[in-house]
Amino acid sequence: MIIRKAELTDAQSIAEVNVGTWKSAYKGILDDEYLDNLSCEQREQAIKNIINSSDDKRFIFVAEDSASGVIGFASCGKARESNGSFKGELYSVYIVKTFQNIGIGKLLCNCAIEKLKENNLFPMIIWVLEKNAHACKFYELIGGRRIGERHIHIGYGEYKELAYGFM
Repeated sequence: MIIRKAELTDAQSIAEVNVGTWKSAYKGILDDEYLDNLSCEQREQAIKNIINSSDDKRFIFVAEDSASGVIGFASCGKARESNGSFKGELYSVYIVKTFQNIGIGKLLCNCAIEKLKENNLFPMIIWVLEKNAHACKFYELIGGRRIGERHIHIGYGEYKELAYGFM
């Protein structure tokens, strides 16, 4: 297993992991129609834009298995909104279902935390859908403290997100 900085050639694989994990992790949480309409092509272009960006405060890391290729990723950077003392944000961590619960998520998070610290973007925050109990438990297990909540719109629905802070 290798954890490394994402390259432009990883964009399609990252998009496939992203869309695939959304469709499995959020089944029964988000509207089926919304999930059915997620597009790897649209997500791939967004990922390429981030990787190609001159913004030096956004980072994507991949977990790569020698047999399966990219099986997970984490993205992080400057906090997207003012959150008190939280300078950085873990935007996302997604792992292919068959590779979950074996420590890859923690490795990706540790890599993201180190990069944020190197760039003076720590402490960090992450927002998680409240109904995604698996993710909430994961962030608590790796040291996140629940520090807030908000409501967001995804598709036609409104959902509660919980904030976890890492100090």
